[in-house]
Amino acid sequence: MLFLGALSAGAQHYDRGYEAVPSSPFLKKGTWMLGGTLRYTQHVNDKYNFLVINDINSEGYKISANPKFMYMFKDNMGAGLRLSYDRSMLDLASADLSVSDISMSAKDCYQIQHKYSAYAFYRAYIPLGNSKRVAMFADLLFGGSYKQGKAFNAGGEYVVGTYEQRYALELAVDPGIVAFLTERLAVELNVGIFGVSYSWRDQLRNQVIGGHSDSTSAGFMVNLLSLGVGMSYYFL
Repeated sequence: MLFLGALSAGAQHYDRGYEAVPSSPFLKKGTWMLGGTLRYTQHVNDKYNFLVINDINSEGYKISANPKFMYMFKDNMGAGLRLSYDRSMLDLASADLSVSDISMSAKDCYQIQHKYSAYAFYRAYIPLGNSKRVAMFADLLFGGSYKQGKAFNAGGEYVVGTYEQRYALELAVDPGIVAFLTERLAVELNVGIFGVSYSWRDQLRNQVIGGHSDSTSAGFMVNLLSLGVGMSYYFL
């Protein structure tokens, strides 16, 4: 250990360019930020064929709203709240699956669900040199979500339905980059790299049979499925 310490002490310092302190902070104490994303998609399929699925007759939609706000309690450091609401619906009238000698069909299937989420977060900005337009940031988030949904299948002799409620607690780290388009308007890009979550769900089938499950997950990787792009507005 003494030998390694001596080598480390004698090694030449290498400047990677992140220690340059700008003349003024990227974002000053007292700045507020409002931002978020809004997304809506809808589809209608009329005898549509997709790979091995034929004669798809369905319609559905997805809605996602994710507002957030933040207050800079210190230069380049802020804390805030991120909220989200997601809702989706799928009404499948009919579809046929055919693979080699195997064929299946589905009809009169319906599913609708929505989810509420709330996360408190801490953000630290890392200016790139003396730039006042572009900077990296890292978010530390903690919060939870509540999801409720139901699905039923009326294509058989009897109608089969399931009602489900899901709860989740999450801790995550989301780094990203922000670029100012104007003096106050900016675009943000972030991606999840670390997350720990615990979730549990209660299920009721046909208003008679109850079920329960819980799960725990942890991961450290670049999760491209959590890639997010949004707009933010900063003001004093």
